[in-house]
Amino acid sequence: TMSNALRAGFSISQAFDSVVEQGDKPMSEEFAILQQQLKIGMSFEDALESLSQRVGSDDLMLVTTAILISRKTGGNVTEIFDKISETIRGRMRIERKVKTLTAQGRMQGIIVSAMPFFLGLIMTLIKPGLMIPFLTSLTGILAVLVMCALIFVGWLMIRKIIRIDV
Repeated sequence: TMSNALRAGFSISQAFDSVVEQGDKPMSEEFAILQQQLKIGMSFEDALESLSQRVGSDDLMLVTTAILISRKTGGNVTEIFDKISETIRGRMRIERKVKTLTAQGRMQGIIVSAMPFFLGLIMTLIKPGLMIPFLTSLTGILAVLVMCALIFVGWLMIRKIIRIDV
């Protein structure tokens, strides 16, 4: 939105106005706070730093840094915004692809973790005379507790394997 506003000949302040008017809720509200800070006399750099700290997004930090650098050194802010938006879209595309590729591992983790409990329930329903004494004995209870601990450790290992930071 800011890139389009700057292309149309707006100033950076007017570009902020267009984000407030046309943007989605959380970001438009943050830019409205930025504008209020500028109106009460906060310096442009401090207001952008405040915005970046409030939101806590690496992408917004990239945008605010680009704005501050281009104000000091000059340059085509619209072109910089286009490159940043292209980078952000590319990162989002990669994150979606990684999430898709790790979906099978997540499903395997759920199935492998649930299978012993499901099989224990089925065995109890089919052969209650065999399972009830096992589940009421000290050895059986310890075996079930060890099984639960091992399932939890396995689930943590699967979770660590499929967690990929982009």
